[in-house]
Order: sequence, then structure tokens, then C-alpha cells
Amino acid sequence: MKFYTLIEIEDAYRCQCPDLTEEEIKDKAKKIHSQLNTLDVSWRRSNKRYYKMQDSQSIVL
Repeated sequence: MKFYTLIEIEDAYRCQCPDLTEEEIKDKAKKIHSQLNTLDVSWRRSNKRYYKMQDSQSIVL
């Protein structure tokens, strides 16, 4: 999984939306960074549950 730093996200915003102010770029980048971290944690928990279930089912078989 790719981890995006705040600087990488800000740079992407600068390239995609050059008309935004620096303050707007920083605010949007912080929001995206937070959402990406939340999704990453959720994804990891989901994977952990899935593989835990697979391990318990393979023992029963």
C-alpha cells in the first residue's frame, strides 16, 4: 500500500489546481491525508478479520 505524505498531496493539488491559494491547498491536503489514513486503517482491519476467518476455517477442514 502506498503511503502519501502531506507534501506529496499538496504538490498534487498545486499541479491539478494552480488557481487555489496556499491556504486552500493545505486545508484540502490535510482533509485528503486524514481520509486516506482512515481508509488505510479500515482496510487493514478488514484484511485482518478476513485472514483470521480463513485461518480458523482451514483448521476445521
